[in-house]
Amino acid sequence: MGTHPAFGKVTRRAAMRGLAALFAAPLIGGAPRAVRAAGGPAVAYMKSRVKNDLFAAARAKTTDSFLRAINRHADLDAIARYSLGTYSSRLTPPMSNRLRRGVAGFMARYFAIQANDYPVVRADFLGEYPYGEDDVVVQTRIQLKSGASYSVDWLMSARGHGYKIRDVRVYGLWLSPFQRALFTRYIAENGGDLTALLAALRV
Repeated sequence: MGTHPAFGKVTRRAAMRGLAALFAAPLIGGAPRAVRAAGGPAVAYMKSRVKNDLFAAARAKTTDSFLRAINRHADLDAIARYSLGTYSSRLTPPMSNRLRRGVAGFMARYFAIQANDYPVVRADFLGEYPYGEDDVVVQTRIQLKSGASYSVDWLMSARGHGYKIRDVRVYGLWLSPFQRALFTRYIAENGGDLTALLAALRV
């Protein structure tokens, strides 16, 4: 099943900012505070658990490799619900499962497509700071093969003995609003029907 043309347009625009080498996902917390030491627990988790999976996906440049990393490390339930905006109240439990799969596949497909254009060679971890009451932001500097580099902030939420990625900020912009605008516009264009979005997401 094909994908609505607007999906590709928004994603390519984001990719031009270097987003395609990274995750996409949501939820805005409180105002940022002073950076904490580089050796905080969220930084340690990113280094030991997340970094290798992301680099493996970037090297493989396949949908399946990105999908594995997304399923393992992204807070897909929060991401999927946030992406619906005001339409989230219409989500039923069976639809929630489909939406979760659809969001993961959507992100994985486009990261795989764009990975060739933004090859990452190094990620430097700069520190972390609290963000709101329950979240933490991990600050990194991403180095591309071209020699270009840019700052990336990862919004992390504690889950069990680890963390899940809820959003990513590149060049000062959180990625979640791009995805939410894309999804909610598509739902609105289809009369508020959530199943139309699910069909476009191929689930």
